[in-house]
Amino acid sequence: MMPLYRLLMVAILLALTSQTAFAKWDEERDVTTNGKDELVYYFKTNDQGQKLVLDKYVKRLIFIQSDRLYKRTIRLIKVDGQSIEVMSDPFSRFPEQTAITFENKDEVLKKLFLAKKIEVFVRYNREESLNTFQIR
Repeated sequence: MMPLYRLLMVAILLALTSQTAFAKWDEERDVTTNGKDELVYYFKTNDQGQKLVLDKYVKRLIFIQSDRLYKRTIRLIKVDGQSIEVMSDPFSRFPEQTAITFENKDEVLKKLFLAKKIEVFVRYNREESLNTFQIR
């Protein structure tokens, strides 16, 4: 009976640790236009109501701020204090959304999945803003 008990405890421990590895980001599911595939996006919302979406399919971040529709530029993010230069591209059909892309996509994507804190430096015309997302 003791070996079975230990095996059960190990299985429970492994299940809990694997869930916490992915439980940091909230999940949002979407179905493709053909209705055949289900896509999973990971996101975090901060205290200011801004949303950061981790798009693992295109390997980018999407910054969403619905209350400020001004043209924004994002050239830098910090992941757990480490600066990463990025490029930004606003969506023409959705002015509240800005795509954030980076050079070494796979490496940065891995860092984003494991991040505890992401800081996004946003410039609106001449005004600058720092937006922080805590990933727990």
